[in-house]
Amino acid sequence: SRSALCSRLPIAWTRVARSAQRAVRRTAPFAAAGRFPPVTRGSSAMAMRPGVSRSPSESMFSEDFRDTAMPTTGRTMRPKTEPLWRAHDAKAQKSGQRGTIYWVGRNIMGEDGMPTGQKTKGASYHGEWGNNRKHGYGVQIFPSGEKYEGQWGNGLRHGEGTFWVPSGKAQRLRKVYVGGWKDDKRHGRGTCFFKNGEFFQGSWDQGKMHGHGTLRYANGDLYVGEWHEGLRSGKGTLNKANGDCYEGYWLNDKREGSGSFFYSESGKVFVGEWANDLPKAGIYTQASANPEQASGVPTTSVLPAIRLALPTEVLEGALAAVRNARKAVRAKGTPVTRLFTEEEIHALQDAFQQAMRPDGLAGPLELQALLSQLGTEMHVDRLQELLVSAGYSPEGGGLDVAVNSEDFLRLVARRGGGQRAKPAGGLVGGLLGRASAGRLTGHSPRRGSCLELEDV
Repeated sequence: SRSALCSRLPIAWTRVARSAQRAVRRTAPFAAAGRFPPVTRGSSAMAMRPGVSRSPSESMFSEDFRDTAMPTTGRTMRPKTEPLWRAHDAKAQKSGQRGTIYWVGRNIMGEDGMPTGQKTKGASYHGEWGNNRKHGYGVQIFPSGEKYEGQWGNGLRHGEGTFWVPSGKAQRLRKVYVGGWKDDKRHGRGTCFFKNGEFFQGSWDQGKMHGHGTLRYANGDLYVGEWHEGLRSGKGTLNKANGDCYEGYWLNDKREGSGSFFYSESGKVFVGEWANDLPKAGIYTQASANPEQASGVPTTSVLPAIRLALPTEVLEGALAAVRNARKAVRAKGTPVTRLFTEEEIHALQDAFQQAMRPDGLAGPLELQALLSQLGTEMHVDRLQELLVSAGYSPEGGGLDVAVNSEDFLRLVARRGGGQRAKPAGGLVGGLLGRASAGRLTGHSPRRGSCLELEDV
């Protein structure tokens, strides 16, 4: 009835008020943060005010906050944290001074593919690290028993260091090398002690004897001179244990070029041209006494006087024949820095770069133009002979070949060895004239020589 309905209205409005209070308390934290959650359709806070029509989906807060601009934000995101493996990996990155780190040896497998229970020898390192690599000063013991103590760079032996290897049944460490290292190879000044008792002291380059150095052989011989890629090449002196002495030029570990040999037993000396470790042409005479020598020079026989009409011309002709015959070998094996001076090398390389093709090589036409600039007019047939003698074998007898800058320099040396080219004018022409006059005779005009005929 109408009276009953009116009696229930205060109770309904009381419930609505309580629901609104609960909603306000629930949304207070959001209001402080400046955002409000949406009120769902079945919320107890939804109510109808008298005289106001509202859709069922509207909230009671829609009218209260209709004029208030509420920001729309997503759900709350937790702050990003680094994974645990990243933190552990950062702790494992070795940098600075660390304690000894060991590498465990691997299991030795049997013929049946099963482990035998034995393991290979492990390794250890004690020293400094940088960016998880051996960097600085440290001591490394390798699985083979070898030991290195010295400087490191980016995980490689780099700087000054000492290297040992185990030897004998007791596996005692024997010192092998003391000196400079670069990229895990011997480089710079250093001393190497070989197993047979020999030792070398001098310059190294990429693990090979290179430059000036001294080698003491096991039989007592001593070599002092120049080296190239581990072989005696250049000017050097070999003092043998029996008193013999060779002073001159070497190529690929053999005597090649001008040189003098003193025979201690006979007291004679040979001065001339050597080819493939053998004397070819020169003068053989009695050696003069050396006041600084402890023992006198023996005189075993008296050489007869030369009775040739033109002994000097005969000797010079023989020397020229040997030099011309060995010209190709010497031009191919001698380092370019010994064939030309630095000024000549730069001038010839500049001329080559101006005439070369886009691929960095020079064909027959470019070679003819270059040789013409250097004062040597060369026919196609002569150029083909020169290329064949240099090791190029054109197919079908043609000239379908191309050379790089270094090969071009060796061709110039091969062409000019023993003969002076025509003056071509300009710097390059003068360089060829100087390069072709005696560059391949076994001695360098820059350094001088004590082996010329006038000194005999």
